[in-house]
Amino acid sequence: MSLDLSPITESRLGQEARKLGISVDALVQQLMKDRGATNGAASGEVPALPNWRLGLKGALHRRDIYNDAG
Repeated sequence: MSLDLSPITESRLGQEARKLGISVDALVQQLMKDRGATNGAASGEVPALPNWRLGLKGALHRRDIYNDAG
């Protein structure tokens, strides 16, 4: 995988990696793991779908959809 980073971000990652004593690649992998940036399908997890409580609505009539119906 490749990332296009700005020079500022790249230097910040380098500084943080040196501070922790690890490589930049290891730091990026650690950040991705900690932030959950991996693809759910690749890790075997299925993302939960939102559960919206919208209430009940009966069948729509033509007058509800089109202005020309009388």
